[in-house]
Amino acid sequence: MLPGPSDLRKVMSNKWRFWTIVGTGVTIGLWAIRPAIPYNHMTGALPFTMLGEHSRARAMVTDTFPLPELLADEHHEPVNGHYKGWAPTLDESGHTSYGENKPAWAQGHLPPAFERWIVNPDEIDPEISLVLNTTDPKDENTTVVPRHYFYNPVQDPMRISNLDLEPLAPLQEALKDHAIPINHIVFVFLESGRKDLFPLTNTSRLYDQIRESYGPIGPEDLADLHDKLSQVTPVAEMLTGEESGFGSPPNSTNSGLGGLSFDGILSGSTLSAKSRLVNYCGLGPLPVDFMHENDIIPYQPCLMHILDLFNQRKNPTVADKNSSSSANSTVSHLERQWQTIYAQSVTGEFQSQTKLIEMLGFNQSLYSEDIDVEGAKYFHEGMEKINYFGYAETEARPYIKDLIDETLRQNKRLFLSHFTSTTHHPWGTPEGFPREKYFGDANHEHMDGFLNANRFVDTWLGDLMSMLSEAGIADETLTVFVGDHGQAFEEDSKITGTYHNPHISNFRVPLLFHHPLLPRMHLKVDGSAISILPTILDLLVNTNSLNAIDKEIALDLMNEYEGQSLIRPYRTSQNGREAWNMGIINAGGSMLSVGSAAVPWRLNLPLNNDFEYRFTHLEKDPYELEPITGWTMGALAAEVYSRHGAEAFDWAEKAEKIGLWWVAERKKLWNYRDPDQ
Repeated sequence: MLPGPSDLRKVMSNKWRFWTIVGTGVTIGLWAIRPAIPYNHMTGALPFTMLGEHSRARAMVTDTFPLPELLADEHHEPVNGHYKGWAPTLDESGHTSYGENKPAWAQGHLPPAFERWIVNPDEIDPEISLVLNTTDPKDENTTVVPRHYFYNPVQDPMRISNLDLEPLAPLQEALKDHAIPINHIVFVFLESGRKDLFPLTNTSRLYDQIRESYGPIGPEDLADLHDKLSQVTPVAEMLTGEESGFGSPPNSTNSGLGGLSFDGILSGSTLSAKSRLVNYCGLGPLPVDFMHENDIIPYQPCLMHILDLFNQRKNPTVADKNSSSSANSTVSHLERQWQTIYAQSVTGEFQSQTKLIEMLGFNQSLYSEDIDVEGAKYFHEGMEKINYFGYAETEARPYIKDLIDETLRQNKRLFLSHFTSTTHHPWGTPEGFPREKYFGDANHEHMDGFLNANRFVDTWLGDLMSMLSEAGIADETLTVFVGDHGQAFEEDSKITGTYHNPHISNFRVPLLFHHPLLPRMHLKVDGSAISILPTILDLLVNTNSLNAIDKEIALDLMNEYEGQSLIRPYRTSQNGREAWNMGIINAGGSMLSVGSAAVPWRLNLPLNNDFEYRFTHLEKDPYELEPITGWTMGALAAEVYSRHGAEAFDWAEKAEKIGLWWVAERKKLWNYRDPDQ
């Protein structure tokens, strides 16, 4: 008997049930054995895997501040003098109407980066010295549209101010005792500047590694080693007043004076160009790969923009006298114009540095392209490139000296920023420079090369300081020394260099505010380089180094920045808020370092699926020898809880939320749109 239609339907139905059960079982089985990130893409179909990556990148940001309880009314702070108060809201209204609160000094034309003081951001031209669609990058904003979203310190939920506190007591005493004139500023960026090499001391882990490389060592050989190590950073030792412990203490006419040096300062980015933005402008860089910032006017006025504003607000009659006066003019230095100069002995073309430097407001610049042409003033045969970027700093010496002398001849105040570069890979030095071997065994060639490069740069810094003395301005110049970022070697981390490397050795940098008449203080502050700009303004105000108009501007602007002043007691927390330290990891868009002055913990936050979460406890593990890692936040947090307890667990989860919000907020402040949005 042949099967009828009903029998066929029954067979088909049973087959459907069978294959449904089999398919479901296989799917469950595959999910059960599916590998974790980063290998989960191996089990996905290529088109869907690629789409998933894009959606994850977009999902790993948050627009709304994740800790609204910290914004409660009882935590709000009232306006007090130049302090604008603190009263964040969860909407964006306070970031879009900033120009309605225009101070008196903001009337009339303004330099670039002062956009938020414009009443109507759609009508830029009448109020700001900025012309759209020009060929001059300094005067061009190539963001998607004119800015309508601005930084507002009143609305910044992360901001903590310490400007209501009195300056540090030793500084107050020094100011009562004698004048501390700051007529000029020299700002030195130390390429790959590690704190443990400014100066090298016998209390550092680096010294311990060098010492251990020799094994058993007799007293005479140890003395010889110490003598050799004492020559690595003697100038840094003298400038900071930190004794190396290798003998030959700092040679100073007054050991009680010299300036403020810091332990605990972290770089704002391990990509040099982004780090410059943190240091010059007191802001957070754009958390995307490489330098889109070259095409966007910064969301905060940089130091050079502020000095330009000081120049604009000077009495025109006095300014005219300045331009024609000799260096012996009786015109008060407070009424003189500032000349802003950027100088380095290597190329300006890498990552379009020339464009960035112009955008940041420098009047003059010097690069290797200016000195290695036959028509250059001090061009000579045999100029030797020491790395793929250009020349040793010494090739720029006569040009820098001329720039200093010419500025003084024009009766102007000098702002000179100089970037060292010999300490960049491959750590070459001029042919005639004697190279030393510091480690006792093999396999330390890179660190040995780096130590030699640091010795060369240390000598150069002494030469630079001598130029200030020769020009007669050493006692009236504030010199700021800061590392752009650190540098991880085999002695520090399994991964070397800064690229996609979150290791702490890439972030710990020296910071010194040097002035022969400032009190010598060595301070422990777990902060970041974002505090440099407000600190410089604070020093200019407190040393009476500005005229009345400039002082009023500086007092106002000091209260506009995200960082605290380092010449006042540093607040690690306030009303539940922590003093967060954000650091963008080279190349910019893949990882974020999240730390806090309030706790000893540090989180490396991946911004896509290609990198791990990473947690370290810097009190227990200061050199990050035993990090906790995980491909998901859940896996990481569980291990953090197991090793360090509930408080560290809670902080890690909070740090992830804060970091993701910070990333989204920087993109809005930079007026940046992701290409895939």
